[in-house]
Amino acid sequence: MARTADLVVVGAGIAGASTAFFAAAAGLRAVVVEQSLPAAGASGRTAGYIRCHYANPDEAHFAIESWRMHAAWGDVVGGDSGFCRVGFLFIVPPALVPTLEQNVSIMTGLGVKTSVVDGAALRELQPFMETADVGAAAYEPESGYADPSDSIGSLLAGLRRRGGQVLLETGPVQLVADGARVTGVRAGGEAIAAPVVVLAAGAGTRELAAQVGVELPVFPMPIGAGLLHWGPSPRFPMCVIDHPLEQWYRGEIGDALVVGAGYEDSIGFRGEPFHGKAGFTPPTRDELVAGAARLLPRIPALEGASPGRTWVGLDSRTPDGHALAGPVPGVSGLYVLTGGNGKGFKFGPSMGRALARVVAGEPFEASPLAAFAVDRQERGRVIRGAYEYAWGSFA
Repeated sequence: MARTADLVVVGAGIAGASTAFFAAAAGLRAVVVEQSLPAAGASGRTAGYIRCHYANPDEAHFAIESWRMHAAWGDVVGGDSGFCRVGFLFIVPPALVPTLEQNVSIMTGLGVKTSVVDGAALRELQPFMETADVGAAAYEPESGYADPSDSIGSLLAGLRRRGGQVLLETGPVQLVADGARVTGVRAGGEAIAAPVVVLAAGAGTRELAAQVGVELPVFPMPIGAGLLHWGPSPRFPMCVIDHPLEQWYRGEIGDALVVGAGYEDSIGFRGEPFHGKAGFTPPTRDELVAGAARLLPRIPALEGASPGRTWVGLDSRTPDGHALAGPVPGVSGLYVLTGGNGKGFKFGPSMGRALARVVAGEPFEASPLAAFAVDRQERGRVIRGAYEYAWGSFA
């Protein structure tokens, strides 16, 4: 006899775990199926930034909501997300200072504790930085980073406490459909009947959707990173996005700095199919050193740093750099939450909660997720802010 549920969530990363947890909190019987282990994909290899600064209101909403969730994780979810409030800086060159000031003003109006600091003030905050090329920075003293294992583990534990189930190491998942309606999945040889299936499998979501004839515009995006051991710093490094250097970095417990090491800038959106992790290897030592070299103008002390381990997270990318969320047109009962674009861990808790509300009955068009609709481009919807930055998906 087949197992039954109100919804099946495919994927035990941050998006899937959050969707299932909040669906269970709303009284739905939720089952998570994961072909590997929790946080085995992009979520488990994230830098874990939790910050609010964004240049468009749609993403800013979910960034702020996720920050609020992490700030009260024990009350909202239970357990601990490993949230470390080390502070966040978004550094821009002089030409982008007016844009930064406008966005900080918007963030302040939304209740975010943030301010604009100049180069001198930035040097006070992070004494190891050179700031001659800095126009200004947005400073969020209460932002920082969270731990993916703690975050996802506590969501799944909360799901189980509410009667939900988590099936791990199932191997490949097959969608089951009756015409243009999903009726469940097969996972690990077991059938699970459900009127709703949520695909939250990151880069693997495209191939899952293709099983029912849906072509989703989501593709693999490897993001490489590594550790630089540089000795004790004068002050613990904050989470930083450094626009002039086109680099991100943050402190790690001990004497390490986590830095970006290529991939997302050099590979970006190629429209390549997803075939597991083959071909996506961690950055080499030379690639990590090259990433460090980009930071030398900002942190001269890195000249004597020792390269440490590297890793690669296989995230999912969309053509416009924004998530896909909500019902899949043409297939009743099928929903997606994918397209992390390097930002999925940050948005996952609040987007998962919003999607759970939609599954539980909230009209999709009334949800803040509607901006991220799967068919938004066909409908002429554009996610854009009044004061956009010029570099990549980090803003």
